[in-house]
Amino acid sequence: MVELDCPKCLERKLSNRLKLEIYEGNYEIRGVIRCLIDQHERPIVINKNYLHQLDESLPGEQSSRLLPSVPDDIKDDIREAERANYAQCYKACVAMCRRALQLSLIEKGIADKNLSAMLQEAKERNLLNQDTFVFATTLKIYGDKGVHKNEKLEPEKVKLAIYVAVQMLNELFK
Repeated sequence: MVELDCPKCLERKLSNRLKLEIYEGNYEIRGVIRCLIDQHERPIVINKNYLHQLDESLPGEQSSRLLPSVPDDIKDDIREAERANYAQCYKACVAMCRRALQLSLIEKGIADKNLSAMLQEAKERNLLNQDTFVFATTLKIYGDKGVHKNEKLEPEKVKLAIYVAVQMLNELFK
């Protein structure tokens, strides 16, 4: 039996314990646990009834660096990208970063069309500086690989895609 406590609830002296009874076998459970009291999320890896990893929060919390001015639905897309990355669903991760990119441009008044054309218009309207335009274009290409092509994505580059998405969103909504 594995027992887990939500660290945020323990800080506030609330009892919120999760008990998992897992039977012997060759398996690995990897995922994200959400506390229903305070919505705190944390990653977990259990292998053969042994708790291998339980971090205080999701790794790579780039979403916490988003400016308050970034719309909540776009922040949610980045959080979902982080969860997908943690679960090693790399195509889903870059697809969510690409989605955040496209939705942010629409939010800034650029008509929904081919994403390359949207990025060019954002640059022409001075919504993106040259460096961020290059990063955003790279993010679009990587997102396209995740959505349209059957290519393996490298985990290190996927983490970079989240970082680039956050930087670009902060520039757009500063």
